[in-house]
Amino acid sequence: MDDLQLWKMVIEIVIFLPFIIFLIYFVGKYGSNKFQNIQNGKIIKILERVPISKDNSLLIVKIADKYYLISSSNGSVEVLFEIESDYIANSNINVSNRNLSIQEVLKRIKGKKED
Repeated sequence: MDDLQLWKMVIEIVIFLPFIIFLIYFVGKYGSNKFQNIQNGKIIKILERVPISKDNSLLIVKIADKYYLISSSNGSVEVLFEIESDYIANSNINVSNRNLSIQEVLKRIKGKKED
């Protein structure tokens, strides 16, 4: 009786494990686009998140038509400064495709402060 239950469990694993792996692959491949489309209609969009440490990160956030550099740490969120739209418009950054680079924005801001 124990051998029969063991073989039954082995057969169930052989059948259902590939099915579960396929579901994970399917949701990962096609579900991510669905989550992206959910965010497209929102007023507030997180364009990029760069982790600084385990609990700290920098974010570029678009709120309506304005861009902000935000610091997020364990338990607090702080707006560092507003990024002027001409930095985004003058760069070759395609914001709609989430290719906005914090490093590029900071380079442009530093370059303008030196002028």
